[in-house]
Amino acid sequence: MVQGFLRAFGVVFLLLGVAGFFLPTTGSIHDLLHLSTPHNLIHLLSGIIFLAVSGNFQWSKVVAIVFGIVYAIVAVLGLFSKDILGLVAVTSTIEVVHFLFAVLALFIGLKATQTVAKNQSESA
Repeated sequence: MVQGFLRAFGVVFLLLGVAGFFLPTTGSIHDLLHLSTPHNLIHLLSGIIFLAVSGNFQWSKVVAIVFGIVYAIVAVLGLFSKDILGLVAVTSTIEVVHFLFAVLALFIGLKATQTVAKNQSESA
């Protein structure tokens, strides 16, 4: 499950990172998301990392937990600041998304267990 989670979110983050470069810099979408070049690059890098590790269970679990923690920290920092490290402009929408992703990534990463096929356990 954790590997599928990272594959799915890897694609989502890559698409969001690319789309962020083409979204308008004014108007209602911009007011909701405030996607800047550094924020888009963070999405692209995150998506690449998610896809890169999604083929390995242990790395998927570690990355889900680490990114869950990082996104939780970013979300908490966003409660006290309108700008996180000069990289992410905070909006209510971004705050909700960061909290939701953090909870989901931590839940999936911490609950992930690797299932071993019956024929693999018999040969071991």
